[in-house]
Amino acid sequence: MESKQIIFLRSILSLSDMLVLNMCLFVGNYLSNKYGSQNYADLYIQTLLPANALWVLVTSVFRVYGEYTIYKLSDINKATWRSILLYAILIELYIKITTPHTFPSNFVYVFFGLVALSFLISRYSFSVIEKLMTINFSKRTASVLAIASIGGHWIELQRLTPLFKDHDVTFISNKSFLDSKVNGSKYYNVPDANKDQKFNLIKCFCMVFVRVAVLRPGVIITTGAAPGLMGIVIGRIFGAKTIWIDSIANVEKLSLSGRIATKIADRVYTQWSHLSTGKIVYSGNLL
Repeated sequence: MESKQIIFLRSILSLSDMLVLNMCLFVGNYLSNKYGSQNYADLYIQTLLPANALWVLVTSVFRVYGEYTIYKLSDINKATWRSILLYAILIELYIKITTPHTFPSNFVYVFFGLVALSFLISRYSFSVIEKLMTINFSKRTASVLAIASIGGHWIELQRLTPLFKDHDVTFISNKSFLDSKVNGSKYYNVPDANKDQKFNLIKCFCMVFVRVAVLRPGVIITTGAAPGLMGIVIGRIFGAKTIWIDSIANVEKLSLSGRIATKIADRVYTQWSHLSTGKIVYSGNLL
């Protein structure tokens, strides 16, 4: 009897493949009609059902979603590309038969190109999902995760290292050369990001999320800024205790990230006594 994990993987893979195929069919028809020299207004409707039926046929022949194929990603990849090759031949034959006088070459080339590109991305994404599913998310592989941006934030975080000597600590920052500054502890680099670098913020968030999900630290401590706040937010999702230490540079008020952290973190510290409140704790300074 198949495990629930295998049934889940098979279902996700087959549904996503069918979705990808139909998106390629629609976009290929749209692009070839808009930018090509030939126009085939009814080609999408004409091809829709045969295209899906042929995909079911070829994937059955090569057992892309078979009970044994699904266990190995390498077998899935081989079966997928064999299926795509046979599928391309059959689809082209079908279109030639149904449109013998005006073969829609623009559509065929665009459609096949989209299919190849989309399945490359799809199989890469599936490999990531497969790796994540082998992770024991109930196991914590780091007791403390310490996060800080380069500069003053990192210097202040380093002043806390004596507190970590009896703990398994992993560090995260945004410069690769800092791995030499953590005295043999694990270190991971994430992209440098701020509010003016929207794309880097997304990349940074994704990388911090993966690290927190895999490490499952018991405690996340940060001195700021953006990566630290992301770690605090994600840490709460995974049940970690979270500590925010606002930078000593923020004399008159907490930083924007610090103010957000007061709504999220388990404990927020300031390095200035006049900024302490019931929620914000003052216990001295790091510099």
